[in-house]
Amino acid sequence: MREEFAHLSRHLQGASSYEIGPRTFHEGTIYDIPVVLVCARIGKVAAATTATTLIQRCGVDSILFTGVAGGIAANVQVGDIIVARHLVQHDFDIKGLLGCGRFTIPLLDMSHLPACEKLLEVAIDASHSVRSDTEYREAIAALATREPQAHCGTIASGDIFVSSAEERTALRAGIPELLCAEMEGAAVAQVCIEHSIPYAVARVISDSANGDAHVDFAAFVERAAAVASEKFVLHFLSRQAGQRAR
Repeated sequence: MREEFAHLSRHLQGASSYEIGPRTFHEGTIYDIPVVLVCARIGKVAAATTATTLIQRCGVDSILFTGVAGGIAANVQVGDIIVARHLVQHDFDIKGLLGCGRFTIPLLDMSHLPACEKLLEVAIDASHSVRSDTEYREAIAALATREPQAHCGTIASGDIFVSSAEERTALRAGIPELLCAEMEGAAVAQVCIEHSIPYAVARVISDSANGDAHVDFAAFVERAAAVASEKFVLHFLSRQAGQRAR
């Protein structure tokens, strides 16, 4: 989201910007690590296009994707931070063609796309850092009913905004272990796996994905999600910088 991007871009040192198609890419360093910041935009195609451009045109050697999502699991609530261990394209179903089961991507012959184990460890650590961060906890206090929690598990992506109890129930029936749903992460995962690029995906829960949300979405993104993404990425990069220094 643009609000998340605004928070992160102020930490970029020696920044330069250029456009490729309809997106503006910002290069610089954070903690002396070369980074490229860009808004992926909404939907699987937009996210996949962005990831491909980052790899093939910008030459990145790993991708970190952040944003918001709707909670699916009963123990996932507004303000929680979710790190993906696996990602599933919940709207992908070729009805058994080529012998593929539901959600299975023929090119990869898998339905649950695994995150990079090395980056996953760093991402999990970053999620716990965010949930205990004073600024984030204060931001969430006015928007959620309990203190934020950190989770790691399955995230589903699809080109549909899940907004009803019926859709939520259907997702849980098809992917029982599902924590949350969004519209981009699994597309980024597929591109990264195809190119052998390590990646990690993290989401902040903005609503319950069932039409009963009582949180002002715009206020949540500006006051909470943007802060969470900023804290998450900074902690993630600080860990990466520490590992490079050793």
